[in-house]
Amino acid sequence: MDAVTGIVDVIKKAFSWGLEKAETEGLPDQSEGINYDDIVAQLNIAKSEVERIKLKMSAEMSEYYERLVKALKAKDEESATFNASELAIKKKVYKIVAAYEKLLGAAIERIADARNIEVLVKTLAPLQYVMETANNYLSGLAPDVTASLASVIESTEGVIRKVGLLSSVLPEGKSVALYSPDVKELITEAMKEAAEEAEKAAPKVPPAYDPEALERRLLDYIRTSKGVISIRQAATSLGVAPEVVRELLARLEAKGAIKVEPASSASTA
Repeated sequence: MDAVTGIVDVIKKAFSWGLEKAETEGLPDQSEGINYDDIVAQLNIAKSEVERIKLKMSAEMSEYYERLVKALKAKDEESATFNASELAIKKKVYKIVAAYEKLLGAAIERIADARNIEVLVKTLAPLQYVMETANNYLSGLAPDVTASLASVIESTEGVIRKVGLLSSVLPEGKSVALYSPDVKELITEAMKEAAEEAEKAAPKVPPAYDPEALERRLLDYIRTSKGVISIRQAATSLGVAPEVVRELLARLEAKGAIKVEPASSASTA
């Protein structure tokens, strides 16, 4: 039995509690005790809030880009790298928020059109997945966005609780692979569309200041240097300030890509 089937069974049991079989047969759309209009209304409120958060993030990305351009003109390498890094982080966060908005939109459309338990479950299951993913991913990366999304996530969880979606019947491990094919497809499509939207929404960071590109270049430099580097020489090679190299090393070590040791040495993991 897959996760969706399990959730459907829970919902059916929750809303047919106390009714004999004969009493539950042949009832109209609302017979399950589910108010679809109320669910759609609550999801629309959540979607509006997510759209507001996205607008705020777009403004923040534009602000960081303007600061980046100003720093480049002033030849302030440290400031340019900082703002480029912040812009890259905002872009990643925007992608997660956009995916959540797209799944909310899909849920609203499908629930409003179909009005049956199976569709309800198959649209709410990916929301559950993205809620968990967003919360875990953003909590350390963007606490301010996590705080903004808290009410949205809470209202969505309220919808899920109302229809009896118990966490005990959802797949453990928060892995997309554990959902049914159609649910996985919905999540994958939402993430793809969100990535495309993020690319269009976020101003382009010059390659020389793209934090991920700089990390890759520094890794290549470390490998070429057989794990022993000079911060100053690495900075010269990458065309950045020594402080930037230190920040890059710290990020790479936090990711588990390298292990930094005394005397300016670093080994790839």
